[in-house]
Amino acid sequence: MVNRIARGTISKVSSDVASRRTPSSRGLPQVLLRVAVRRVQILTIVILIGLFFGWIVTNFFEGQLADEFRRVGEWGPGIFMIASSLVMLGLAKSGKLAPSAVLLIALVYEVAISWGMAFSVYFDAFQNIPASLMESDVVGLTTVALWMMFFTVMVPAQPGRALAALLLSAISIPVVYLLEVRAGRAPVLDAGALWLIFAGPHLFAAGLAYISARVIYRLGGEVKRAQEMGSYRLVEPLGSGGMGEVWSARHRMLVRPAAVKLIHPDSLGVDSNEASVLISRFEREAQVTASLQSPHTVELYDFGTTEDGTFYYVMELLEGTDLEQLVSRFGPQPPERVVHVLRQVCASLGEAHRRGLVHRDVKPANVYLCQRAFQYDFVKVLDFGLVKWHTAHPKDEDLHLSRSGTILGTPSYMAPEIAKGEDAIDGRADLYAVGCLAYWLLTGGLVFEERSYAAMLMAHATRPPQPPSEKIAHPIPASLDSVVLSCLEKEPDSRVQTAEDLVAQLGRVRFDSPWTSDRAADWWERNGGEGEPA
Repeated sequence: MVNRIARGTISKVSSDVASRRTPSSRGLPQVLLRVAVRRVQILTIVILIGLFFGWIVTNFFEGQLADEFRRVGEWGPGIFMIASSLVMLGLAKSGKLAPSAVLLIALVYEVAISWGMAFSVYFDAFQNIPASLMESDVVGLTTVALWMMFFTVMVPAQPGRALAALLLSAISIPVVYLLEVRAGRAPVLDAGALWLIFAGPHLFAAGLAYISARVIYRLGGEVKRAQEMGSYRLVEPLGSGGMGEVWSARHRMLVRPAAVKLIHPDSLGVDSNEASVLISRFEREAQVTASLQSPHTVELYDFGTTEDGTFYYVMELLEGTDLEQLVSRFGPQPPERVVHVLRQVCASLGEAHRRGLVHRDVKPANVYLCQRAFQYDFVKVLDFGLVKWHTAHPKDEDLHLSRSGTILGTPSYMAPEIAKGEDAIDGRADLYAVGCLAYWLLTGGLVFEERSYAAMLMAHATRPPQPPSEKIAHPIPASLDSVVLSCLEKEPDSRVQTAEDLVAQLGRVRFDSPWTSDRAADWWERNGGEGEPA
């Protein structure tokens, strides 16, 4: 399946506004709901493992397993808890229910396990014990109290619902005890003793768990508010990288979907000075991207800083696949399609170069192949996070954020002058990376296959590349071979000089079967849906 950044459709403006007025909109953010569903799965597995080892295995080695199945009161609670856990695990893993529905059912599961534990602990536990020996320090709290606290902390819920589940769980202890009394298997206690020994301690535990539920739910609401980036609200994570996280998002009022890139200063794992440099670079990425107008450069909608210091910018949400995944899934691409893609990449880089900018991190993962309305194989260049001004600029001192001796970029696509640590870097470094990009698309491999960072830099700086046509079985036009090798020249002066020159050279490459819009549409029809690649 072609990777899709867009994970779903955006509701109409009217329903979007209406949904923000409902009580559910005041609940937990979707990301926390999904985490809670995964925790429910973990809890059910813990219960199943505990029952298997604590009940089945223990009684087996003690030679008492057969005795456990002589009376329903012995095996019934255990089988009930196993069945409840399997049902809950199946519902949580099915993906057919909304996370909020799964968590509502999980509260029923909490109550079911509490009653199963109560019956399991108290069945025939007080036989022949006189009432005088029934004291709180002897009986103590059961596993139900621990279960209520643990479940509440692990699985957040609306406080009112959590309280109802906790009360229904807590009363299982006195109710089961009274059932034992009625069956003649436990001594009769007065109301005060019943409260002190069975009801009070578990209701107190339920109260503590309820306080925890309120705190956790309030923290979830604060997370939700923190996820509101300007006029946008985060929906779900799409990925992460060296320059931050990327989330899908929706505008509060508009139908237009978006992607939000953000960076948390406290998650960088560096000192404050280093964090300041990284945040400045991130802010520069937003400013630089906003200044570019090529349709093949990802479009920026908004950027800013949240109250907790998280910097973000909002860009268009793309549907398609990056070139790294394209080749990884579908193999080397037809030369005519490669030329079609490269010319669009050059259109984006050409504008940046004319504005005095160098991308410095052109690689397959930063080039996205999209389907836009009725346009197929439409290229978007992403991540201008390492961009650098190569001409005089009034803010050059602020924008030159790389420390002395620091090499930034991706080694497998790094121009020799960057690999050598030279300061004089211009747009021709990006064109070298375009040559590496073409190599990847044509052959499915890197220009140099090295296993270490240093060896890769040395190869790009000193070793001549092998022509793409010698590394792949399908034919590559000699003229295209020549264009790629021209991009991969070690000396910038020997290389193709501008993106416009490269577009012109690519335009002179002739094919028996050019890459047309019909061929592109057919490829996307076969491979752009939910099925396996054709």
